[in-house]
Amino acid sequence: MSLFSRPPRTAPRPARRRRAAARHTRPLALLAAAAVLGATGALGVAGGALAGVASPGGGETGANTGSNCPTSNAPNTLALVAGTPQTATLGSAFSTNLQAELANSDGCVLTGGAAGVPVTFTAPASGASGVFSASATNTVTVGADSSGGVQAPPFTANGIAGSYDVVASSQYGSVTFSLTNTGAGTPARLVAISPPRQSATVAGRYRRALAVRVLDGDGNPAAGVSVSFTVTASTATGGCGTSTSSTGGAGSGAGATFAGGSTEASATSSAAGIAIAPALTADDATGTFSASAALSGSSSSEPHGSTASSGGGDVTPLLFTLTNRAGAPAKLSPGVGETQSTRVHTRFPIALAVTVTDARGNRVPDALVSFAAPAAGPSGLFADPVSSPGRSAGSPGRGGRRGRGGAPQASARRAGAREARTRQVRVARVRTNACGVALAPALTADAQPGGYVVRASAGHARAAFALVNEAR
Repeated sequence: MSLFSRPPRTAPRPARRRRAAARHTRPLALLAAAAVLGATGALGVAGGALAGVASPGGGETGANTGSNCPTSNAPNTLALVAGTPQTATLGSAFSTNLQAELANSDGCVLTGGAAGVPVTFTAPASGASGVFSASATNTVTVGADSSGGVQAPPFTANGIAGSYDVVASSQYGSVTFSLTNTGAGTPARLVAISPPRQSATVAGRYRRALAVRVLDGDGNPAAGVSVSFTVTASTATGGCGTSTSSTGGAGSGAGATFAGGSTEASATSSAAGIAIAPALTADDATGTFSASAALSGSSSSEPHGSTASSGGGDVTPLLFTLTNRAGAPAKLSPGVGETQSTRVHTRFPIALAVTVTDARGNRVPDALVSFAAPAAGPSGLFADPVSSPGRSAGSPGRGGRRGRGGAPQASARRAGAREARTRQVRVARVRTNACGVALAPALTADAQPGGYVVRASAGHARAAFALVNEAR
């Protein structure tokens, strides 16, 4: 072959070789793509079956219903559904009911055997716990429905703060719910702000309004809590007899009223937890009585199973002791010795006495009363009730201690006679007893016969005794 001759036609050029290769490989690529698409579809089916495991049991949405599930599938486990963890304030219901479900560990829909299976919910018997509404106790049993679902009735926290577990148990196992009772914001205790004891003059206003602070279970102020204040009048009449008061006086029970004339009032606690009652005014009768502060609608019982105050209606009320004092002396009423007589130099047979009452007829205790006999003319002398410190009428004087033989006794008699004379006074001052009675010391007629008046006084009140000294 010559150097310049053409190559034979049978030798393929490069372009022709590439086209030929493409014609041979295209069917193989189509076959490979079809195989990949088939594998992807198979994986999708398997993925759907696996996704159903995420929602166990019950046969509901997401359960495995594929060809891999058995035709008969009974429950073999108990699973949590809802209600944990949760927190509720003392004495209130938890927002979500406790829920569980019977399931099978294969993740497939239950085909039977679930309906009516008993599941028992049990909370602690003491301490922080609660009660189920259906049983009013700490335990309740509920039957599962046909799909295995179980829901406990509403559960209410008791009055004790703390965390605890409620266990749901069945023949297929048990699950635990984590619950917490909190005292935050729930009234748990009342603390007195105003004095626990106060007094006021009859018909007068008490200086300090009744006030309490409301604290929650954590000891913090509880705002917006309604507190009821109630006055309970005394039923005691005392041992001083019947009062002369037309409005009752000491002969009837003492009490007081809030502004508006009622014995009951309410107030709402502030942001600082303080509730203040309206002004309190004493009525017309003297005596001691009580007032109370309690949460509106609460009882006075202690919470069951706890020595501490709890929230809700079990907060112990506070008691205040109040006393209505008598007013100023307004009247002196003489006793049976108002008119009497005796011979000169002798004692009157009946001691002078007055009963002191205020403007409303209440007897006035501890009032200072003066009894005054005339300074000239017929009169009398009171025995001074105050004796000299460290000496009595029969004690020997200084001379008696220094004398000899019979001198001390004679000196003691002279000293006693001297002291007796110094204890005779024209004016005697005494205080009334608890019943408002003032009893004057013994009165002895002086040496001058005749009639006269002994005057008694206490403040602006006056009384007079008409007496006569008879000649021997």
